[in-house]
Amino acid sequence: MRDRKHVERKNSMISTISIIIPFALILLIVNFFTGFIPLKIQGLPMIMPFYFCPIGALLGFILYRKYKDKPSLVGIVCNIVLYFFPILFNIIAVSLYGV
Repeated sequence: MRDRKHVERKNSMISTISIIIPFALILLIVNFFTGFIPLKIQGLPMIMPFYFCPIGALLGFILYRKYKDKPSLVGIVCNIVLYFFPILFNIIAVSLYGV
């Protein structure tokens, strides 16, 4: 019984990390556009999803294959959507405003 609770807690923690990664990046991207909190990281929030979202999606995918739970599926979807956001943003910005 103790081992099962330990596995469930570990599963829950990794699923939470898989969900926290995209939401932390979303906060940085929103701050990048609004400038609410002045940070000196310039364009880094638009590049960070390319490095961190595959990690979050991989964590979610591993847990989903093993446990078939909803938080890991939410983590996968959020990470994949956020991974493609900078690409779509650049395509739309270039087509509307030019180079």
